[in-house]
Amino acid sequence: MAEYGRRTLPQALDHHARAVPDRLYASIPKEMNLSNGFQDITCKDMARCTDFIAHWIEARFGQSSSFETIAYLGIPDLRSAAVFLGAVKAGYKVLLPSPRNPPAVNLSLMEQTYCVKLLHTSELLPMINQLKVENSEILTEEIPSFNHILNSEPEDFPFDPHYEEVKDNPIVVLHSSGSTGLPRPITMTHATFAVLDNERKLPTVPGRRNRDFSIWDFKTGGRFYTVFPYFHLAGFLSLLVNPILTEASSPVLGPPLMPPSGELLRSVMQHQEIRALYLPPSIAEQLLREPNGLDFFKNLDFLCYTGGPFSPEAGQQLSRVTELCPLYGSTEAFQVPQLVPAPEDWAWMEWNPHFKLEMQPLPEEKDTFELVLFANESTEHMSALNHNLPGVSEYRTKDLFKQHPQKHSLWQYYGRKDDIVVLSNGGKFNPVPAELLIQSHPAVNGALVVGTGRVQAALLVEINQESGQEDIGRLISVIWPTVGKANQLLPGQGQIMKDKILLSRSTKPFVRAGKGTVVRKLTENLYEAEIDEVYDDSQLNPSFRLPDIQTNAEKGFDMKSVVNFVRDIVVSAFPEMSAVTDNESFFSHGLDSIKINQLVSDFRLALRKSTKEEDLSWITARLIFDHPTIKKLSWQIFEFLRTGHYQPPDHEAARVEDMQELVDRYVAGLSISSQSLAPSRSQRVVAIIGSTGYLGPYILSSLLQTDFVSRVICLNRSHDAKQRTLSAVPILQNQGSTCQISFITADIGKENFGLDDKDYNLLTSTVDEIIFNSWNPNFSIPLASFEQPFLQGLRTVMKWSLSSSRRPRIIYVSSIAAVGNWSKIYPDQPLAPEKPATDSRIAMDMGYGESKNVAEHMLVQVHEKYGVPVAVIRAGQIGGPSDPSLGSWPRQGWLFSLIKASVKIRAFPAKVSPLDWIPVDSFASAIVAIIETKADMAPQVFNMVHPQPEPWSLFLNVLQKQLKLELASMSLSEWLNKLDQSLSPNPENLSGTPKLKIHDFLRTLGEGREDDMRCTINNAKTLVAHVTPLSEDLLAAWLMSWDLGLEDMKTKM
Repeated sequence: MAEYGRRTLPQALDHHARAVPDRLYASIPKEMNLSNGFQDITCKDMARCTDFIAHWIEARFGQSSSFETIAYLGIPDLRSAAVFLGAVKAGYKVLLPSPRNPPAVNLSLMEQTYCVKLLHTSELLPMINQLKVENSEILTEEIPSFNHILNSEPEDFPFDPHYEEVKDNPIVVLHSSGSTGLPRPITMTHATFAVLDNERKLPTVPGRRNRDFSIWDFKTGGRFYTVFPYFHLAGFLSLLVNPILTEASSPVLGPPLMPPSGELLRSVMQHQEIRALYLPPSIAEQLLREPNGLDFFKNLDFLCYTGGPFSPEAGQQLSRVTELCPLYGSTEAFQVPQLVPAPEDWAWMEWNPHFKLEMQPLPEEKDTFELVLFANESTEHMSALNHNLPGVSEYRTKDLFKQHPQKHSLWQYYGRKDDIVVLSNGGKFNPVPAELLIQSHPAVNGALVVGTGRVQAALLVEINQESGQEDIGRLISVIWPTVGKANQLLPGQGQIMKDKILLSRSTKPFVRAGKGTVVRKLTENLYEAEIDEVYDDSQLNPSFRLPDIQTNAEKGFDMKSVVNFVRDIVVSAFPEMSAVTDNESFFSHGLDSIKINQLVSDFRLALRKSTKEEDLSWITARLIFDHPTIKKLSWQIFEFLRTGHYQPPDHEAARVEDMQELVDRYVAGLSISSQSLAPSRSQRVVAIIGSTGYLGPYILSSLLQTDFVSRVICLNRSHDAKQRTLSAVPILQNQGSTCQISFITADIGKENFGLDDKDYNLLTSTVDEIIFNSWNPNFSIPLASFEQPFLQGLRTVMKWSLSSSRRPRIIYVSSIAAVGNWSKIYPDQPLAPEKPATDSRIAMDMGYGESKNVAEHMLVQVHEKYGVPVAVIRAGQIGGPSDPSLGSWPRQGWLFSLIKASVKIRAFPAKVSPLDWIPVDSFASAIVAIIETKADMAPQVFNMVHPQPEPWSLFLNVLQKQLKLELASMSLSEWLNKLDQSLSPNPENLSGTPKLKIHDFLRTLGEGREDDMRCTINNAKTLVAHVTPLSEDLLAAWLMSWDLGLEDMKTKM
């Protein structure tokens, strides 16, 4: 017998048939009822079946001298192995398409491989006839039953070439999953499978065990149960390579027409002595859930799995009684050799360091890596890539992994780049973790999150037909809690709303790969019409039960019933809001623009149902945005029900009232708790609240360059704040300083920041300056959403200063938006002064500007009442660094949307506002300069914008000349009108451009004016001696760090 790595499958089987004829090849059930026993098939039996098929093919089609392709479609029994081996002996290569594929896919595979000959089993005759209708040139032959083949007495069919002569001959064609389109054929040779034979020679790591194909060497023989079909790589290897090339593992098969299940697994293990399992986790978990289910796994050598992860609970249970082996591979490259990790790391994979691969970070997703494989002459005997994709030296698998947070050699599969959903606003997310969680529900057979090119995501659910659930509304209600948990794994716009759930039809099952995983692209194509309907705004989804408003026979609607009605609607749509109080903002519980749209739909449906009113157009996103509490929303609905029409409240009066109410509430109850003040000192201790964002690391860097700061204490919500802060700005990693830096994890929304007495006392006893730099830079959420944790956090800071003997100055990073409406209120004094904002009317008409105005007003009051030192530094637009090599400029939401909208409509507004964007390092230096000065008796205010603004046209020049975007110039009003036209009739037509985010903000920002300055800067100019001038080159360098996808943009133009 030839040595390992120099054997062909037909030769090796013939050798076993002669040398060890009774060696077990496989064990198959005698009947559907496993209690009637199994039939053992020996290598001698299988060699006889192989020779029968070789003669049978030769008699019908003749021998092939050119490795002609012959296809096979059959049920998953041992005939597939006999057909493959016999066809290879007769000179053919065998195409193994999946019977689960749509006919068009299998016809495409046959066309790509120039295949016109098709063998099949009788059970698939209807499928074969359908293929012949589509292509009448296909020649088909029905092969005999397995019993007929097994009981035959054919003559030997010799096949005994030298390995070197035939190693590169093609023998089988499997196919990719087709995740991004039609599957493509992958042709394999004798040398492909010799790679697996060679894995026994792969070097080991001292003290470690290899986890590769050699794990199947059962020295005394042994049986393993597998459910993977022959047309999937795992099934093909199990049915052919395992029984022929290992020493010696033999597959046990279930009844070919019985779907795999936990019940079938239990029955097999009751009737067979199984040493190992190779199956998807879902099958094992079904058995594990049965009484005493864990006992079935205790005597296994190991359990190999692929096609998805085990749930943490199931994995923990199983890992205590057997070795779990998560395998990773692909049709193109086969399984990647691993090392066996520690038992507690059962869910992770560790690559064999002797195998040529790299884990390359994915730029667009943090802490995510793509597996890249390499092939060259040195890998010929160890890598299937050399043979399946000859000439390819670097293979990007598009498979994504997460790295273990502590053990960096461990990896966990995370999904595919093809899986990434790219919404119309450019937001990207990986849906796979959420899909897997939804699929864990007993009523769900499969889940697919879709939404590429759409405003929001939707969910396509394949229902388990055995669940007994038929009513659509009830089905959605049953799975909704699980969907809610899955939403916690998704970003805001990736979260699934109830009206964006689509249930599959039993007549249209999901398209699946051989290992059972859903083929995303083909399934989306299958349900294209239904998905389009889900996204049709005119199709309001009434599939879930909405509450009625309870009425009083005499008085009609009352306020209490309306409040209950509103609460029921909100909680029905979003269970996570079940604890919201009547006065709490929905936004503090995660409400966003997508969820607002869901509520608009729900309220319209429910009110139409309860009141028979047809015109409910007044229920809009703006209504919920302006009234984001149960109490406020209930009042609006109650007034409509009471009067029969909707009267919008005075918006300006309402917003001023809301702002003043917040000022009063968050200042109330404060008092001085430390009367004696410690003497000032030359060496200052500075606290930064919020060092992990964009500005924070630059503030820290500037502080470290001074000689008057002895210590900096950074307070952040995240536990990895130190790493995030120090890695954000390159200079921080090399900055030598005698200043002591410490990081404290704090929750600014909690009393005393949620700190223990020791840490809180450290703050109150040592800190001289508090820089409050923590805020949500979101221009599209209302004022109420800034209460927690930001306004509450500012109150805690004021209390901190009042209780400290050092009476630390509060340096608050505010915004020009706090006074953005100044010129409208005071047109005769158009430049906003450097004075505290105590007039609510002057705030820009959006939640962000209003919240900054409220914060300034709070600080003024606490200064006037108690003498707390206060400095307010207002930011305009903070730009990138003066020297682009110091760091990148994070994407600015409104500006990015503006650019994408402009590319879409091929136009750009000629005038919006002056470019007074200040480099981030200059802004940080200004904050440090404030610390160096003594606190004034009055609150200090600095309008920190660029002292030498440039016209808006400079920005347009950068886009046109440096970034090569062909954009027409027009007035702001013309541009907004053009934008409106592009959005009509379907807002999703504009990729990446939410209308409200641009319209309201741009009009408020500049209204097309282009004055030299928006505010006075007399105080600000004293802080920074020199600010780098804005230039085309500097702006272009900032924008280039955004990954704008310029080539894609230009293509769309």
